[in-house]
Amino acid sequence: MRLAGIVLITLLLAGCTEEALINQTREVSNAKWAFDDPVKMSVDVLDTTSSYAYFIQLRHSGDYRYRNLIVYFKTFYPNNTYMVDTVDCPLAEPSGRWLGSGLGDILDNQILFKINQPFPISGTYNFEIQHAMRSDTVHEIYDMGLLIKKMND
Repeated sequence: MRLAGIVLITLLLAGCTEEALINQTREVSNAKWAFDDPVKMSVDVLDTTSSYAYFIQLRHSGDYRYRNLIVYFKTFYPNNTYMVDTVDCPLAEPSGRWLGSGLGDILDNQILFKINQPFPISGTYNFEIQHAMRSDTVHEIYDMGLLIKKMND
């Protein structure tokens, strides 16, 4: 069942990635995301004139015990500087109804957290997503990823 969901989501996202600078997702081992195990990815940026939208992409189970997930989003610039954003990812309404979509007990979420963001310099950018929850390990998170796509002019 999980594999079918992954294939379906991959096919759906593939049609939407023409202008994606990066669209990567990493599996969280055993659905247990440890604080000291950030999700890492990188991308080469040449275009410093366009603006981009950033999305956190995550997959979790219906047994996830919180209404949100707080993450540290770290951007490492080509000039050896970095910036850290704290992002609150809402996953459920106050009533408990899940916000994501999916099949069965697995829910996919795409959370917009930056808009109209240009890249100030060209080069390789490295990104890390690290959970910022009170528990050292967050359970029932299957996948974590990043989508950065060019804004339409």
